[in-house]
Amino acid sequence: MIRLTPHFTLQELTFSQTAARKGIDNTPEPKILDNLFILANGMEDVRNLLNAPVHISSGYRCIKLNDLLGSKRTSQHTQGLACDFTSNAYGTPSDIVLAIVSSDIPYDQVILEYDRWVHISFVEDGGTPRKQALIINGEGAMIYQKP
Repeated sequence: MIRLTPHFTLQELTFSQTAARKGIDNTPEPKILDNLFILANGMEDVRNLLNAPVHISSGYRCIKLNDLLGSKRTSQHTQGLACDFTSNAYGTPSDIVLAIVSSDIPYDQVILEYDRWVHISFVEDGGTPRKQALIINGEGAMIYQKP
């Protein structure tokens, strides 16, 4: 097991049930590995903010896996800079998004997806995060508005 940060491992950020079922090698290249350290450190910030464990359901996706899942080729998942997660110990995905949006965490995007999970992404070292917050549901994407 390769630990990237105190609470996140390489295996956790690259595991995919779909890849395992379909025999897809989801091993990241060295450049992606650098980005996975950025992602893991960003998720440490999120975990500290929530003061609760998080469950990552999707992290890095190679292009073959990403295409199979029907995601855009420009997805930050393919760069090792994004993950989808929940934290039942903290609260609902909406609660999590509100906490992140109200924090000083330098996220690039945070998306409340179908009110079931949170997508978060970060930028490569030297990049400027957009701090973009969105909601995606069956009707498309909308800008997230704080309640």
